Amino acid sequence: METRSVMPVRVLVYGGLLAAAYFAMTVVLAPLSYGPVQFRVSELLKPAALLHPAFALAFGLGNALANLTSPFGAWDFIAMPLTDTFAAWLCWTLRSRPWLAVTVQAVVIGLGVAVFPLGLGGGLPFLPSFGSVLVSELVLLLVGYAVIWRGRRWGIRF
Repeated sequence: METRSVMPVRVLVYGGLLAAAYFAMTVVLAPLSYGPVQFRVSELLKPAALLHPAFALAFGLGNALANLTSPFGAWDFIAMPLTDTFAAWLCWTLRSRPWLAVTVQAVVIGLGVAVFPLGLGGGLPFLPSFGSVLVSELVLLLVGYAVIWRGRRWGIRF
């Protein structure tokens, strides 16, 4: 009897690598990764959601693990992984217009960070929090997409 995998092994391995890399980069660069003015270098990875819908779950898992060390508690390690998963899934669904998809992903993440850990968890005002997080998200996700786009033009396949 033939058994078929629901998810190809390659996608599973890449998803695991993305989750682990997101976690490691966030924790190693912790002073930049948390707080109202955050610049999570690990966000460079998130445009990979354009490549496969399963990567949305990988980013949710990586975010959940990374946020266990966050000073903002449950808002950061429960609400933000769900927000990241949703944002990555939106990115995948809009993949036919990748620059728009990555921009929408950045906006959803910025909203989530401003509302959940910074607003509800830290008591910080919404607009300044959203503005500062949105700027860093846009920069990192757009640069991350440009790297993926360039890699694919050079023949690198994921």
